[in-house]
Amino acid sequence: MFTMEEIKIANATSRSNGASAKNKDGSIRAIVPRYVAEHINKEDSILDFGAGKDAVHTKWLREQGFNAVAYDFGDNLIDGLHDEDALCKQYKVIMCSNVLNVQSSLKMLLETLNQIHNSLEPGGEFMCNYPASPRKMVLTANDLSKILQSMFKGRIERAGGTASAPLWKIKKAYVN
Repeated sequence: MFTMEEIKIANATSRSNGASAKNKDGSIRAIVPRYVAEHINKEDSILDFGAGKDAVHTKWLREQGFNAVAYDFGDNLIDGLHDEDALCKQYKVIMCSNVLNVQSSLKMLLETLNQIHNSLEPGGEFMCNYPASPRKMVLTANDLSKILQSMFKGRIERAGGTASAPLWKIKKAYVN
């Protein structure tokens, strides 16, 4: 699984301000949960993978009437807020906001993607971004796109963001 050092590095990036914060009007700043709210049915099961210590996006989606579950690990796991058994279930939608960029090694990234892949229903959709900063390892957006395409074997498309910090929507193939 993950080393204590990898967990510590990832947990240290969790914050409830910046891109993760709510605006004064109650809207959310982060691109991934906004995309989910605009394009996903409220009845679909949604996993907020790497939700962060305060699970701001999960709580916001729930306030909007979505069926969202928060998952995180290490010191970010808060009893009653996060579902520590979330990876034992499958979801129609999995979202990662500012998660893949803070994986500190290729091994950790691949294990994270494997956990996501195994928790995503066949035909389900995975939404993620890959911010240019911070990135904990040297991996371009193009490199990550190729890894995602190989792992999910489904349709991957750009859903927003920028060339250096894309937002992707990936539909998991029914047969792998």
